[in-house]
Amino acid sequence: MLAEKADIFLASLASSTDQTLQASHYLEERIVATLKSIADKIASASPELLTNEWLEQLRQQNDLKAISIYDEQGLVKIAHDSSLVGTSMPVAYDCHDVLDGRKSEHIFGFSEGVFCESDAFGIAMRLNNSDVLRLLTGVDFVLGFEKNVGLTSLIERFRKHPGVVRLDLVDNSGKSLLRESAASAPENGFAASRTFLLHDVPLGRFEVSLRDEALSDLRSTGFLAIFASCFFALFGLRLADNWLQRREERLEEMRQNAETQRRIDGLGCVVAAVAHEVRNPLNTLALALNALRTDLTEGRPSSEIEPRLDLLEQTVMQANQMVKNLLQTSRPIIPQLSDISLADSLAAIAETFQNTFAGSKIALNAARPANFLADRDLLQRLLWNLLLNAQQAGADEIMIYARPDDKGTIIEVSNNGPAIPAEVMANIFVPGNTSRPEGSGMGLYNCQRICAAHNGTIHVSNGNGKTTFVMFFPADPRGKAL
Repeated sequence: MLAEKADIFLASLASSTDQTLQASHYLEERIVATLKSIADKIASASPELLTNEWLEQLRQQNDLKAISIYDEQGLVKIAHDSSLVGTSMPVAYDCHDVLDGRKSEHIFGFSEGVFCESDAFGIAMRLNNSDVLRLLTGVDFVLGFEKNVGLTSLIERFRKHPGVVRLDLVDNSGKSLLRESAASAPENGFAASRTFLLHDVPLGRFEVSLRDEALSDLRSTGFLAIFASCFFALFGLRLADNWLQRREERLEEMRQNAETQRRIDGLGCVVAAVAHEVRNPLNTLALALNALRTDLTEGRPSSEIEPRLDLLEQTVMQANQMVKNLLQTSRPIIPQLSDISLADSLAAIAETFQNTFAGSKIALNAARPANFLADRDLLQRLLWNLLLNAQQAGADEIMIYARPDDKGTIIEVSNNGPAIPAEVMANIFVPGNTSRPEGSGMGLYNCQRICAAHNGTIHVSNGNGKTTFVMFFPADPRGKAL
């Protein structure tokens, strides 16, 4: 609450100060006139009076930063600080125009109508003996005119705001830029500060301390009540702690029961799906064997018997793949790494799949053959599962794309089949998760395990009318423990 009040208070003060200073267009003329008056005093002084000590007295009396007199070569002859004698005129503020004779007088640090163009102000003027006098001052000198500007009265009005304990305008070192008559009380209460900018130039930093009287009264009158309530609070916390502990125990028990039930349900789905999938190839085998027995009895030629043998072989392969997927879930995957040609392996898998499933079209893009370490059998099983999923989902076009990566190889398998439902996508690699009634949900689970065994990754996405699986295989899977 106090932080919000302080922020609003400082924003209002900065805005009012900005408007007050910008409204005083005559301020520049008054400051310049004062600087010229000081310069004329120095220019008309006798040579005996022009000493380093005298210039230092003038500097202190008029809140100036520096007073320097340069010869025709731009070297300091006399200055408020004797250590500056012999040094060159700085290039800042374009005072060399007076030294070169292009100007007889140069006012710097001001912009049109606004005094605060920078944090330094001054005047350079040519003297009768061709020397150049330069006066340099800063914001604190400008604030010496705040009575004309109205800055003092403005700050005094804000100091009278209810709850204000302290209000000051300081420079970057924390020194007050206001006159001693405007000094404020020591800091007390909630402190906040805000840099005051005028045309993007820092003028100083407002510091304010606020105290909420209502809160102070509440603290003083409520101490006894708070102390008295501590006993009851401690007693209540003890009861609450016991209740929370019992509640956590009940929640943990419920969580374990729910996890156990989820595993039981998942296992039931897997068993039912596997039983269903194994029953299909067994029925196919029985029908094919009966038909083959009839063909042999009737003495049909081998050209008619051969398609039935192919069907038997494919059905056995399908059943064997189901058994492998199921066994894989309970065994650790330890890849037997070898340096294989990725392009040749992908081409062989694509050709075998197209021959097995008539009508499947696989587009392969692996023009840059790259050798990489992998388990050939696991790689074939991984890609076969992805191709089989796409074919069973209804895709008529499958794309395999392989490309090298900075740290390994990326393989993408995409298809134009239906998008994966959101509820399935959320747990796509969880065992038993499938969108097909007859599916086991073990294929993609094993795909993830194969990629992990190679220290790789696999991700899936829907978009642009296709489903894409992206796999990454590191250049050397042995970089981490398998």
